[in-house]
Amino acid sequence: MHRKIHGLTESDLFPVPCSLCGSTRSAREHRRGIFEYRRCSHCRFVYLSPRPTQAKLVECYQRYLPDREPDIDAWERMMEVVFSRAAEAATRHAGGGPGDLLDIGCAHGFFLSRMRGLGWRVKGLEIAKKAIGFARSKGLDVTEGTLADRPFPPASFDVVSAFYVVEHVWDPVEFLRDIHALLRPGGLAIVRWPHTAPLVRFLMALREDLGLYDPPWHLSQFEPGTIALAMRRAGFRDIRTGTGGWTRPANPSGRAISALGGRLAELYGGITGQLFPGVSKTTTGVRV
Repeated sequence: MHRKIHGLTESDLFPVPCSLCGSTRSAREHRRGIFEYRRCSHCRFVYLSPRPTQAKLVECYQRYLPDREPDIDAWERMMEVVFSRAAEAATRHAGGGPGDLLDIGCAHGFFLSRMRGLGWRVKGLEIAKKAIGFARSKGLDVTEGTLADRPFPPASFDVVSAFYVVEHVWDPVEFLRDIHALLRPGGLAIVRWPHTAPLVRFLMALREDLGLYDPPWHLSQFEPGTIALAMRRAGFRDIRTGTGGWTRPANPSGRAISALGGRLAELYGGITGQLFPGVSKTTTGVRV
């Protein structure tokens, strides 16, 4: 009898090559239940294989985001520092003036609301129907679907943001190429992603059930080198990766740990010029 996790069984999964370079040579990095992450032997990228179909994943994502009011409010508070830093980066890149912004995977529209308050003309893209309804109830322009649906004309935006999305998409390079095409020349991409691989390698040796890779939601596990490679292959230049703030979980102890880790990461980066492992990162790139 097949084990069922998140509505999926082994029969719903099928193997794929490396999502970054296409190589079929890999070694197992981590296994959790029916899910397995592989590390590419060529480019060192970590990806989920076997995995569900894209159609199955869209079904799963209808249950992914919170839909209770207290949980939605907690989600907004959790992302407050990250959104603030991203807003500063967008405004700085635009020379202080507002422009056109698209937020992919905009969820309940909190970053859109922040940028609209700063005078930006904003649009969102999302697949979770309940989150779309919430965002639209706030008067936000949110389209249902993915970039594969080609919902916007090329060169429509000055900034395109995607917070904790790139690790979820089937083909990250194609996803980033689509972002590149939507930007005007000189436009900025802001991509937020979890940097869990170093933590997994250390902590999983002590405890197997931590679930830091979060299957099947996370199809990719990026590191600074592999996200930079993906951005370059998508056509971006002036690629920069930094801490970009930290999340603020609802749990007080989790909030304290996250803030401490974020501040230590920024201090470490300021002193050494290097990236602190295990802390989520924000990568930016420019369409030349």
